[in-house]
Amino acid sequence: MRNYGIPKKVFYYLFVLFLVLAVAFIQFIFKSDSTQLSRLFWFMIYGVISPFLFVNFLKSRKEFLLLVSVAVVIQAVLSILSFMNPAIKALFYNLVIFTSNFEEEQVLRAVAFASIGGAGLSVIQSLGVISSIALLKLNDFSIYNKVLLWVGITITLISIFLIGRTGLFISFLFIAGYLISEIKSFKSTLIFVLIIGAIYQVNFVSILENMTANVDGFNIDLFTSWIENAFKLKGNDTSEVLASMPIPPISFETIIGTGRVVDESGLGNASMHDSGYIQTYYSLGLLCAFYFYCIYIIFLLLQLKSKSNVYNYFLILVMLIIEVKEPFIFQYVFPFFVLSIILVTARLSDSNEVVINKELNINLN
Repeated sequence: MRNYGIPKKVFYYLFVLFLVLAVAFIQFIFKSDSTQLSRLFWFMIYGVISPFLFVNFLKSRKEFLLLVSVAVVIQAVLSILSFMNPAIKALFYNLVIFTSNFEEEQVLRAVAFASIGGAGLSVIQSLGVISSIALLKLNDFSIYNKVLLWVGITITLISIFLIGRTGLFISFLFIAGYLISEIKSFKSTLIFVLIIGAIYQVNFVSILENMTANVDGFNIDLFTSWIENAFKLKGNDTSEVLASMPIPPISFETIIGTGRVVDESGLGNASMHDSGYIQTYYSLGLLCAFYFYCIYIIFLLLQLKSKSNVYNYFLILVMLIIEVKEPFIFQYVFPFFVLSIILVTARLSDSNEVVINKELNINLN
């Protein structure tokens, strides 16, 4: 299989990205807030350059998806254990510097062996579910391997359930898409209905209540209402909170960029908004932010092969949608995953073309 480095065309994107970095650097000189500069730099390293280097160590798309699935399941187990056992949770807080807004005393959300928590961690965990679903869809596994994958998905879903709602929504979206795509006959429809019926009969609230019996201060009613609220089409907490946040008006300052992500006091968002788009717009300026997101989308689309499956396009769309809630693009893991899966898919496409060309040459000869 051909060894892929960083294509020359990617350096064109890095060059235009450097222009955005230059703007952020100039803003930093005048405002002394390095947050946006740091975000862009690490995005370039983790979200753009690293995937091209990482895929050189992969043999196939299947290997990449398996690695992500296993890594997330391990993290999921640690997360569940930390939720059930305060001693493990305390150990994580001693070993890891957390950047989330949750203190050790909070009991409604689980943590993991990671510096991030809440929605950010739940989105990262959802990548494990996405990877497992992709493995099920793209490979013809034995019943035993399929069961193992579904066990991993279940463990990961439990951890996401305890961490944050954003990842839960993403996971259910991909699971639903997979199940619907598998309904091709009366038999598969019947199996699907039986599985949903069996799941519906499980008293998850009772199970959770038993699991958290030793967790001081945990309120099962408050927790379940928090989860249920996420799936309301109207009037859910997230949409109401985002709607209540003021969007900085367009002015000369916001057009050229304020250079601030963190408030001058050092606490809270300078834009007073959680959305990644709004934070970037306020910091970089309307023109530069629009330029940044546009060239990033174009860059990703250019990496896609004409025969790329819908799965990769949908991943890009999901990443752009969840950016409305928080700056997930600048948490780097989702962009890293998206570009990596695009690259390994493109490599598979190239390999198939080489095989086809060889077969054609043999037949012609």
